[in-house]
Amino acid sequence: MNSFKFIDLKKTIVATLFLGLFTSLMGQVDTSKLYELPTVTLQVPRLEGRLLGRPMAVTSLQSSAIFQAQQQLSINEYLNEVPGLFALNPSNFAQDLRVSIRGFGARAAFGIRGVKILVDGIPETTPDGQGQTDNLDLGIVDRLEILRGPSSGLYGNAAGGVISISSQSKVEQPFLELGTTLGSFNLQQYQVKTGFKTAKSDYIFHVSDTQTDGYRENSGMKSTTWNGQMLHQFAGESSLKLILNYTDSPQADDPGGINAAAVTENRRQARDANLSFQAGEAIEQFKVAAILKHKQLSTNVFFSKRGFYGLLPFENGGIVDLKRNYWGHSLQYTLGKLDSSDDSKVSHRFQIGYSIAQQSDDRARFNNLEGKQGDLTFEQTESFSNLGLYLLEELQLTRGWSALISLRYDRNQLEAKDRFLNNGNDSGDIQFSSFNPSIGINYELAQNTHVYGQFSTSFETPALSELSNDPDGEGGFNTELLPQSAENIEFGLKGVVQGKWQYELTYFHIRTKDEIVSFEIPFFPGRDFFRNAGETTRDGIETSLLYAFAKRWRMNLTYTYSDFSYLTYINGGNDFSGNELPGLPKHFGSASLRYIAPGGFFARIQTRFVGELFANDANTASDPGYTLVNLNLGYNVAVGKWKFMPFVGLNNALDATYNDNIRINAFGGRYFEPAAGTTVFGGLRIRRLL
Repeated sequence: MNSFKFIDLKKTIVATLFLGLFTSLMGQVDTSKLYELPTVTLQVPRLEGRLLGRPMAVTSLQSSAIFQAQQQLSINEYLNEVPGLFALNPSNFAQDLRVSIRGFGARAAFGIRGVKILVDGIPETTPDGQGQTDNLDLGIVDRLEILRGPSSGLYGNAAGGVISISSQSKVEQPFLELGTTLGSFNLQQYQVKTGFKTAKSDYIFHVSDTQTDGYRENSGMKSTTWNGQMLHQFAGESSLKLILNYTDSPQADDPGGINAAAVTENRRQARDANLSFQAGEAIEQFKVAAILKHKQLSTNVFFSKRGFYGLLPFENGGIVDLKRNYWGHSLQYTLGKLDSSDDSKVSHRFQIGYSIAQQSDDRARFNNLEGKQGDLTFEQTESFSNLGLYLLEELQLTRGWSALISLRYDRNQLEAKDRFLNNGNDSGDIQFSSFNPSIGINYELAQNTHVYGQFSTSFETPALSELSNDPDGEGGFNTELLPQSAENIEFGLKGVVQGKWQYELTYFHIRTKDEIVSFEIPFFPGRDFFRNAGETTRDGIETSLLYAFAKRWRMNLTYTYSDFSYLTYINGGNDFSGNELPGLPKHFGSASLRYIAPGGFFARIQTRFVGELFANDANTASDPGYTLVNLNLGYNVAVGKWKFMPFVGLNNALDATYNDNIRINAFGGRYFEPAAGTTVFGGLRIRRLL
């Protein structure tokens, strides 16, 4: 691979001209009034406090008008400027967004694997490590915090990285908000949001209805999401938050992957088998949660119920009917308080806690008779129980030194009860346990300038869906599939200069054992199976630079270099040792410029480049690099108690030709899912203060 052919030169020149235009406009602004970057504090559970000085790589994103002026079809719209995080598949709603952080999660056949998702502190990721974002309501997102790198010492199984999402919970003044977004491929989205408050309580309710025909054949989607929250403040330092979430998505079609010849013939076509078998899914999910905080004590309890009905592009067992119950509880107690105001004193904060989670999946498979349900071929109940115990010690030492130490033990119990006994009883159970330490040391070189070093670990069990997909076609679990583990060493430099510059530079080295990789077999094309590779090694550099160079202007630059390869991996007669990990580019990054005028006008131009990447373990098939340019424009205007925000957007403004998903190791060379060219959307949000 020529690692420097990752940008289309002509399109990059045009993108640079766009940035140049914005920069020339900047010359008309009074730059003597410099914009001060705010002090960023973390809200992610167990790590609350000031971001700068923490010995880890963390990105914090705050919601803004520009966030609200997007399509809000995928959380990927908010993650494009996070170094070290690479996402594919934002347009295939049947497979869901595939997020990877430092390579963790890249193998996911659907949903998010290897990355822990938290929403208001409640785990959206199930105990077996499988997470979906199809029930997230982007209309009430307040902020996102992304921990990059192995974090199992804090968050347990499948924490190769963490995405913590906080939703809006405080109401400054009662309001009613209506919104609509229309766009290419018959995109229609309608939203209603209201918030009101009493003396001690805040209430927010939000409903969103979305549908689109999609760019390709058989890629449409329909979804309705309901959300309700109540935050009540008791006397003293106590609060209770109640959360209710319901999602109904009766349609999410799957166009499937196609080979290079089919892409050349017609980019918008679906795979023939996906059309014949009407591939896609329908989901329905309900979730309720309660979070109680009292001084140093924090506890939560939650329950979710999910129904899934999926049609796969083959006959034998090609219909999956899944019913899932998932509940959990956690408790955390904190002693001490950090004090960074006096560097001659030592202070500390100690946390101890536990988490319990129980997942139960009733899984049945039927023959897919061209979209009609046929005979039962597989039926079993699968359960995954987790108990996690953790300790966290934070030390504020003298002369600018600080440390963070965590220890966590997880016991995972898996069980399969075979209920389809025509071919024998394949019931069984497995136990996976892990002990994960981490330690980070930080030193403040100068005011707001920090260097740090960290050692951390992660542990990732196979998901229940991966274990039940046995290449032998039997029930029970694939007992040959083992968990993967990783050790991470990283060093970083980060800081803020004069309130205008915010920078970060991180180097990491990760060694992974028993890497879980996906593959397909001829008998079940379109169905993913999983196996272990020997060892992988990952070396990378992550950089970001935020520059607030004028009162209303911000520029953000990111770049990630990833050298990920198999250290040892022999599969049958094939030796893949030394090959690059598929599905991950060696180079990717972004450049964006935004402007918010005093009168309410706002604009952003965002350029994202992705380098060439391999589509299979053999490194014989690749996907070329590309550059994307997105534009957002909007205007906020207030008339009495009314506020109006019209907005328009242009995605892939330069009409780049690229694929937004790669199906790793797909049988028959069907690696590619082509992305749309230039797409247009626009909308209006109306808010009435009550």
